Amino acid sequence: MDPLNVTSAITGIIAAATQVSNLLRQIKDAPESITAVLTEMEYIKIIFLSLRRFLERATQLPGERAALIQLEDVVVVVTQTVLVFSELEALLSPISKGKKTSYMVRLTWTRIQGGAIRLVNQLQRHKISLTLLLQIIQW
Repeated sequence: MDPLNVTSAITGIIAAATQVSNLLRQIKDAPESITAVLTEMEYIKIIFLSLRRFLERATQLPGERAALIQLEDVVVVVTQTVLVFSELEALLSPISKGKKTSYMVRLTWTRIQGGAIRLVNQLQRHKISLTLLLQIIQW
């Protein structure tokens, strides 16, 4: 995967995080677990925006600094994140397509909450990996 494809994937992840956030914000009197997912989506956007800025500036960094992060390492984390977001969007599809009444959304959330939290935990691990990669370059 070349840097342009990585940047496109990152833009897709940011868009997916925004879409998930917008969907979950519509839930009135949301349970705490939804608030936790929303918070994580904001953190994901921050990290991936930082990663995109890094990749855009990577050609301007001194060679020894840019060499601290291998593009292949970034590709692995980005690819895994895309897969998790695909699964998360599929899991949330009943909320986006179903009736928007508070009762029905809460009922649906109760059914999918465990899977959503599992996926958010995976996203947190990917976010931590990217955070570490970005900290290495700033070191």
